Amino acid sequence: MNLARAPLVALALLAALLLVGLPLVASGYVLAVAIGMLQFMVLATAWALFSGPTHYISLASAAFFGIGAYAAAMAAEIVPWPVVLMLATLGGFVIALVVGLSTLRLSGVYFVIFTFGLTELIRQLVTWYEVNVKGTMGRYLFLDIPQSAIYWQLLALAVAVLLASWLINRSRFGLAARVIGADEMVARHTGIDTTRVKIALFALSSAIMALAGAIMAPRWTYIDPTIAFNPMISFQVVIMALLGGAGALFGPLLGAVPLVLLFEILQANFPNAYSILLGAVFILIVYGLPRGVIGLVDDLRSTAPPKPAGALVVQPARDQSVLAITDLKRSFGGLNAVDGVSFEVRPGEIVGLVGPNGSGKTTVLNLISGALKPDSGGIRYMGRAIAAENPETIARYGIARTFQLVRVLPAMSVAENVAPGLAFRALPMTGADARDEAEALLARVGLHHKADLPAAELTYIDQKRLELARALALEPKLLLLDEWLAGLNPTELEEGIALIEALRLDGMSIVMVEHVMDAIHALCDRCVVMNAGRIIAEGTPRLALAEPEVVRAYLGEPDA
Repeated sequence: MNLARAPLVALALLAALLLVGLPLVASGYVLAVAIGMLQFMVLATAWALFSGPTHYISLASAAFFGIGAYAAAMAAEIVPWPVVLMLATLGGFVIALVVGLSTLRLSGVYFVIFTFGLTELIRQLVTWYEVNVKGTMGRYLFLDIPQSAIYWQLLALAVAVLLASWLINRSRFGLAARVIGADEMVARHTGIDTTRVKIALFALSSAIMALAGAIMAPRWTYIDPTIAFNPMISFQVVIMALLGGAGALFGPLLGAVPLVLLFEILQANFPNAYSILLGAVFILIVYGLPRGVIGLVDDLRSTAPPKPAGALVVQPARDQSVLAITDLKRSFGGLNAVDGVSFEVRPGEIVGLVGPNGSGKTTVLNLISGALKPDSGGIRYMGRAIAAENPETIARYGIARTFQLVRVLPAMSVAENVAPGLAFRALPMTGADARDEAEALLARVGLHHKADLPAAELTYIDQKRLELARALALEPKLLLLDEWLAGLNPTELEEGIALIEALRLDGMSIVMVEHVMDAIHALCDRCVVMNAGRIIAEGTPRLALAEPEVVRAYLGEPDA
């Protein structure tokens, strides 16, 4: 055993013994407080399972907790208790799937508002059912389940949730969720099915909350919609997860224990001001510990030394037409951003897409990569029609891109930025092979010595290099570069041109949007020149850029 970790192991064993032995020695009040702690440990950890990595802030905890409690109250007298728990869990899971399919397209404040309103919506529906169908309000729940049994059930659920969180965090699924939270656009363009990941995590999190509600139901004896669907639970869960650190495995646990005790004190001594004090605690945590206690500890850690780099292997492109675009059109309102664009990219060819600002070049890349859908026209990649495909599917086909405005995952390390492409490409790579490949990719772009740095600490130029390494991790046969060489000094520009040329020699086809004409002349086999959404010239760089219409587009009409 590592001697440095011996105190932590001893502390963990002591805590485990206390948890297991508590019902044997604790009084009624102490056991009740312990049950409250376990309840919020489960709820906060389940909340963090979804909201922690994805950064989708959900205020629906009370909704699913109430669904579980009410399901228990309705079914407890009909079926055995284990079946009650299964039905409550399944009910929460199914409702979360339905809600997630319709709401997880929302983001930011819109998602927060919807989830907050979901609790009230379900409460009103249950109230209507109770009054108009059942004829009475509320339900009595007479079950011979002692507090100690509720404690054991919650303790088992807490252990199961922590284990599930640990396994998910170490999986491709967990990596996908973290990338979604960092930049959902990047996630889609590295082959991650963001909709499936978000819905699955939301449903799993909600099912756990529903199960917790069902386990807690026997404590109340009488349950009505106001008790079951108390919106205060949602805010308490968020506060606890944020205090400990929603992105860490034990973060919600660290937040639940002290805040349950604090809330008990506030309720006992300041019942009339409890809501105000709860809001003040929330504000203090958000402003004072935005990343929680775990985040504060992480900030004090030093980075590990970089690892040596390996060699890069890129698969050559197939001997066929790589990309064929036919009469592509896309408009925004009355503006024709892309108007009848057609061109082809052959294996191992670099095609430059040039033109004045606003001519539609980046829109063409967005259409190829699936970020936008065309109004009409065709896009065929390796003979396959892809105009209707989503970005994650197109990325797995072997089309990778960089962005005009650099998009890295700032809170993740340089090496972790490359990992999504390796894990979600057509032939996924994990484990030691993935680490070796990541190091090789970083070495190729000159970042192997910065593998463990947070991406936010990189210079602008190094962030561009990282974005290219992430694109290469997809093992693309077609690479879309959106002004990747912009902003480089002469030495960096020379290195960048050499790197792009090396990719071509490996068999990769490239479409590059670029304003650096030295790079266009040095690299491009052909140029497609655009203006006002239309192609005005095509051919070798020397001939295409010399066309009179191209000169007019860049310089304007000569004075009379």
